[in-house]
This record gives sequence, structure tokens and C-alpha cells, in this order.
Amino acid sequence: MRKTISLFISIVLLSTACVSEPNDGFDNEEVGEISGALVNGTADSIALLDFLNDPKTTLEVLDIDAKLNARAAKNLIAYRDGWDRIPGTYDDNLFNTAEEVDAVRWIGPSALGRLVDYVNSLGLVPVGDDLLGTWDKVNFSVFEAEDTLALVNDASHEFLDIEIALDRRAADAIVAAQPIQTIEELAGLSFVGKSALTKIKAAASTTDDGPAIGATVQY
Repeated sequence: MRKTISLFISIVLLSTACVSEPNDGFDNEEVGEISGALVNGTADSIALLDFLNDPKTTLEVLDIDAKLNARAAKNLIAYRDGWDRIPGTYDDNLFNTAEEVDAVRWIGPSALGRLVDYVNSLGLVPVGDDLLGTWDKVNFSVFEAEDTLALVNDASHEFLDIEIALDRRAADAIVAAQPIQTIEELAGLSFVGKSALTKIKAAASTTDDGPAIGATVQY
């Protein structure tokens, strides 16, 4: 009899362990999922980070307005606000990269896509002549960033080294990194700083025919 009872209990426990957590209508997204949805330095990524780091972005905003999984919303706010659970204080842990957001438990492709859609719906994503960001004290609008990236990805080493007069080591780094996806990536290359970004941005100033590749830039 004891063996029969023990066997019955074991079967019940095993069956319970195999039951999945109830589905609340959202994907069960865990830490470590690679989203592939965001690239650091893009307009979507920059706007999303600004949105999540804003103290006005509350649990209710994420859960109700952005329609995130409640667990994902709670984890994002807890991560950002730090130990005291109060935004805008000394222990805040602001998001600096898309990877940080993606690494939060219950955040994955679906949640990131929902967040980006919501940020776009609010008109927070920079477009056109809007300021995209500032790297090494050089400002770039969205258009300027697009033109600059078009130039550096088409440019030869000779053009960068001689025509624009970059440090040869900066030209080496740029050519080796082509294609470059964002200004953030460009600014992070070796020997690419304020001077190089200023020269490249000026050379990429657009005309009706597009970036002025091959034009001599005066300084």
C-alpha cells in the first residue's frame, strides 16, 4: 500500500512540474533572446532609450499604454529605478544600449517591437532634420547621419586620407569597418574623433545629386 501511495504522489508531482506557466496573451520572452530588432545609434534605438530613461515613463505607461507584458514592464522599471525604486535619484540604472533593454527578463523581439511601435506612435523618433544625437561634440541630424554614412561606406582609403585629409589611421579604421551602420559605430572607431567627424560631415553635405564624394573640403 505504501508503495502504491508513493507511486501516486510521484506521478502527481511529475505532472505538476510539466505544466507550463499560464499564458497571459504575450510571448514568454526570457533573458538572452537575441532580438535583432534594434541597432545602437539608430533613430528607433535612441528614441527608445530616451523614452525608457524618462522618469515620466511609469509602470502604468508601459503596462497599459504601451501594452507590454506586466512582468516585462515591472522588470524594466525596476532595472531603471535602482534599489530605492524611485526614478531620478542617485542609484538609477539608466539604459545605455539596446542590449541592456533586450537583456531584461521577459523582454524579447515581441516586446521590443511593441515598444518601438509605441515610441513611434508618440512621435518621439527623430526624422529628417531632427537632431539624431551628438558624438564627440559633433551634432548630427537624421539626414546628416544618412549622408555621412553613405559617404564613409562608399569612400576609398585614398579619398578619406587625401581628399578629406583624415588621419591615415582613421581612414584605415573606417575602410576596415565598412559597411558602417550608425554614426555611433563610426564615432567608436579608432582615431575617429571630433576632427574626423567634422571633416566627414562637411564632405557629406548634400547637393541635389547626393553626397559630395570627391569634393575638396576647406578648413
